[in-house]
Amino acid sequence: MEIENKIKVLIVDHDRQLARRLSDYIRRHGFDTDHTYSFRETRSKVLSWHPQVIICDVMLTDGNAYDILDFLKTDPAAKVNFTTFMVMSSHNSQANVQQALDRGVNDYVCKPFQFEDMVKRLVFNCRSFRRLQELNQRDYQTIDDNSLMMHLTNLVLRQALTGRDLERTLFNLTRMLTMKMDGVRCSIVDCIEENTGVVVTSNDNKEASGIVLDLGKYPEIKHVRNTRMTIAIEDLQQDRHLKYIKKFLSDIQFNSMVVCPVSRGRDFFGVLSLKLPDSKTVLTDNELRFIETVAHVVSLVLSDENYADKQNYWREKSKTLRVV
Repeated sequence: MEIENKIKVLIVDHDRQLARRLSDYIRRHGFDTDHTYSFRETRSKVLSWHPQVIICDVMLTDGNAYDILDFLKTDPAAKVNFTTFMVMSSHNSQANVQQALDRGVNDYVCKPFQFEDMVKRLVFNCRSFRRLQELNQRDYQTIDDNSLMMHLTNLVLRQALTGRDLERTLFNLTRMLTMKMDGVRCSIVDCIEENTGVVVTSNDNKEASGIVLDLGKYPEIKHVRNTRMTIAIEDLQQDRHLKYIKKFLSDIQFNSMVVCPVSRGRDFFGVLSLKLPDSKTVLTDNELRFIETVAHVVSLVLSDENYADKQNYWREKSKTLRVV
């Protein structure tokens, strides 16, 4: 494979050792990489090398990541081939993350991080995926009959689930969704901290409840946690860049998947994640709306006061389980 078919990734950090080591590590995993240490050097490199991805520390000696992002947006010559801008920072408050996303950053990676986790975040951001907006009552005049039927199904499911056992209800919802979509695995994950999640339930294993997850290894969950938006990730088999990279990353599951935000009351709770077989490369809008419907129902169940005495049973189980 020719070098021009590899994705070009530019690492920008005033920490020269980190920039060099991260660049070398990412290169060994199938990317074409280079590194710079300042805003001035980065501007020159962008114009001469035209990277498709930039991973930049927020603070630089002569500027910051947002200076580079503004340059990329305003200079026509800098836009050639450019697709993704990721930032790194030791400031990991939700306010800082949200500010970065509002400025147009694609992903926010908190320091310190494992290099292998950064590669997974990089691969995730290079994959094709769609973001879905909420379907609401104002859409009634514009949606077709099939979409309207999906919305009505949503209302029916919300009413039908009142008063059942919480653990059984959540498990049955994941089973129902998996069977309807011919999925590989459907899980509900409680995102309790920036880098820690706990499995609430999973359709393929009742004993999965309570398993602790290192969210650094699940970039799709962290993305939804940050954006609060449903994403549909397309299979990468047809991507000429990532198909090449796949052989370096055998531990990553490259099937299609859909990840939806889940709430408890007005607060973000976690995600519903549905992994699909490799043969499933296209998702219809109605299929995506149905998956969102189940996520809405999960949110309602978690918010139901009838289950107040049973909330967080999975966290109690997590105290005796290992992190995976």
